[in-house]
Amino acid sequence: MFYEAIFEPSAKRDYNTDALDLAGKIIALEDGWIIDEGDCKGQQSFYIPNSTVGLIPSSDLKDIKPVPFVRWKEIHSSIGFGE
Repeated sequence: MFYEAIFEPSAKRDYNTDALDLAGKIIALEDGWIIDEGDCKGQQSFYIPNSTVGLIPSSDLKDIKPVPFVRWKEIHSSIGFGE
């Protein structure tokens, strides 16, 4: 499924520079899986395809909502990861 959300990285997570550049922005996401270890154990994760951001726990996202693929692709392209 395709989602959009506002990325609000937690200070306790170690995100790379690419991720921190997206802080406060609407990002395009896809379903990940349930995190099975660490401080976010049990949370749903999401990811940005074709990026180096890695898994993002749901606790670092605000206003997660499903979107049609056309909208998702627009957002994905606008944040620099689209084709």
